[in-house]
Amino acid sequence: MGDRTGQRFGGYTVGAHIADGSMGAVYEGRHDESGERVAIKVLHSRVARDAVAAERFRREYETAKSLQNPYIIEVRDFGETDDGADFMTMELLEGEELSLILAREGGLRPARTVRMLCQLALALHHAHADGVVHRDLKPDNIFVCSRPGGDEIRVLDFGSVKLQMETGPKLTMLGTILGSPYYMSPEQARGELDVDPRSDVFAQTSIMYELATGDVAFAADTIPDILNKIIGEEPPPVRIANTAYPWSFEDVVMKGLRKEKRERFGSSLELGEAMLSAFGLEPELERWARTPIEAIETAILSSAEEVPEPPSPPAFASSAPPELPTRDRRATVLAAGVLLAVLTALGAWLLLRP
Repeated sequence: MGDRTGQRFGGYTVGAHIADGSMGAVYEGRHDESGERVAIKVLHSRVARDAVAAERFRREYETAKSLQNPYIIEVRDFGETDDGADFMTMELLEGEELSLILAREGGLRPARTVRMLCQLALALHHAHADGVVHRDLKPDNIFVCSRPGGDEIRVLDFGSVKLQMETGPKLTMLGTILGSPYYMSPEQARGELDVDPRSDVFAQTSIMYELATGDVAFAADTIPDILNKIIGEEPPPVRIANTAYPWSFEDVVMKGLRKEKRERFGSSLELGEAMLSAFGLEPELERWARTPIEAIETAILSSAEEVPEPPSPPAFASSAPPELPTRDRRATVLAAGVLLAVLTALGAWLLLRP
């Protein structure tokens, strides 16, 4: 994985190395004519020799290029280096992957979650409307930029996409599981090929769960155990980890994680709107995606005062037997009983005397 800093290709000069991934390396770069700063992603040499990997990389570029949305990474150019490796250029972002934020901070406060999830719902809705299913949605593929009003996300890595009107070559073998195991839908975990936007809805909900709790919804030590949990188990309740989230949020999460896709929300928009309603907010995704976090927090608190939480379960009723009488009390009761018997007998005698 040689360092390409200082190389020139495709009208760009490669600058500092930013990051490495399994497929390629990312560098800061600059366009030679315009001077625009960009990110340059270059396939590793060993990956570039793999025809399937190279095609996935090209598809990632073509898909992202077609999806013009403020919450999806913007790509610029595609080309080949002097030694035959494919590269693409993208907008240069300052921030970090959502996975790093969750690892450092754990569960987030509701207002921050609301803003990010609204942006994610809008990004996915845009992709799905263009017939694109991401199939590998995860915190590693969500880049978070800091803005004056709060977080602003970009969805990354469309190399695993499924096109609803598939025209290009198939990039996976029959039965191959494609995607990150923690965020796979049950149908992906079973290796099914019938994947549609509701698989992304499942992953979207898994991320929603993790934003609230700081924990992966279906955690296990091995891939088979992870997949078995996804297919057959439910995650622990959100409120065990974070009581700042209302019970209504729990209901939304449970529906989004249904094992049968026909029982989930039908779209990313439906999930996003249900999430807003759970906090008592108007289901206006565009509005809350741009609203400053502090204003969202104020709106959530105001709504919580107007719509109280469901009542707590009734107090446990004791089944202890009644208190047994003491010795003195037993004596008093006995004396009263004798007196009553005497009075009754005396009354009967007076009535019956001639």
